[in-house]
Amino acid sequence: MFVFLVTLAGITLLQSARVVTKGVTPEILNNGTSLDIKDDDIAHFTCTSRGEPRPLVRWEREGIAVKDKDEGIAILSKSNDSIEESHLFIAVSGNGRRGKYICVASNDEGVAKQSFNIKRETDELSIIDVAAICISVGLALFFVCAIGFLLRRGANKIKQSKRRHRARTISQSSSSCQENGALITDLSLDKLTNESRNGTRHSKTFTTSV
Repeated sequence: MFVFLVTLAGITLLQSARVVTKGVTPEILNNGTSLDIKDDDIAHFTCTSRGEPRPLVRWEREGIAVKDKDEGIAILSKSNDSIEESHLFIAVSGNGRRGKYICVASNDEGVAKQSFNIKRETDELSIIDVAAICISVGLALFFVCAIGFLLRRGANKIKQSKRRHRARTISQSSSSCQENGALITDLSLDKLTNESRNGTRHSKTFTTSV
């Protein structure tokens, strides 16, 4: 009976130990915020998370880790039992530091994320907008150059065609003139021959009459 009670107590302790050692998935307690910050002001975001074991908190922007040593960035952390609190300070100096910042809390049980945003100024363009404008301008210049090249090529072909047509016309005209000249020459020779024959006849007639 004693052995049975000891065994039962041991099993209970093991189950309790398993329950105690079982982790808790990270959870971010505060909601994401969106701030409208002017240049030369400081943006402050707070990310509070809890879990078991206590989550590790890091910050990201566009898939790149944001560190305390980065220019214009300061990160302060505070821990309390199973709660991890992280404060992100950003010195806003333009749209280069505006955008979406993501708080990532992780432990052995999983990962939790929450996004915080600094609104962009409307009078400045984002990197994506600048890239889109550059691509559009490049495509427009390409099409303009292509159209200009095709038009110039077509104009050159038209000029060559006109030159060939003119050369053919001149050649045909020269051939026609040569044929007409030869015909006129033949007619002139025939006329002179006829006149010569008529003159000879007249001279014979005159001699006979005398």
